[in-house]
Amino acid sequence: MTTEPAEFHERSPHLFRLMAFATGLATLILGILSAYWLARDILPLFGRLLRDAPIVVTPYLAFMLIAMCTVTPIVVVTSLHACWRAQKFDPSPQSRMFRFQRNSYKLTVWSMIFISPALAVLVTLGLWAKGYTPCQKLLISGSAWRVYWVNDARYCFKPDFYNSDEQPCKHVGNRTLCTEGGRQ
Repeated sequence: MTTEPAEFHERSPHLFRLMAFATGLATLILGILSAYWLARDILPLFGRLLRDAPIVVTPYLAFMLIAMCTVTPIVVVTSLHACWRAQKFDPSPQSRMFRFQRNSYKLTVWSMIFISPALAVLVTLGLWAKGYTPCQKLLISGSAWRVYWVNDARYCFKPDFYNSDEQPCKHVGNRTLCTEGGRQ
């Protein structure tokens, strides 16, 4: 037996609009940051792989940011609709917006389950095919999802510090040597 409250309080349209706006804004910010991190972490990976860099850093967790980039447009659109009309986004099944919503969510699920893992596996296979091997000595403490790959055993060493590009550096005498021509 359920009991109903004595008074039924209707949802405030202003609060609903505020929450929809906050959700859309937060999702837009996360989507932009995800795209930035993908461009900063994943795209240079392919450049280093193509030019046979001595050390290639593979941030495996960053591949999952693809899903955030695919879900951002639909969440922003639905949030704007909710903010503008003060009602939930519920398009009819025959409309283009319904197909856009369905396809966006399908693409997000596909990117989480298939695209991101497949891309990470392909990058790993590409590294192995080019003669790279993982180097445990180069790991930064707490970076379990980031793997350093080297194509020459001489580059697998315990670094003294890392430069701003996260490339390992070593003090040799009175000189500081960094891989990839990084900043000192």
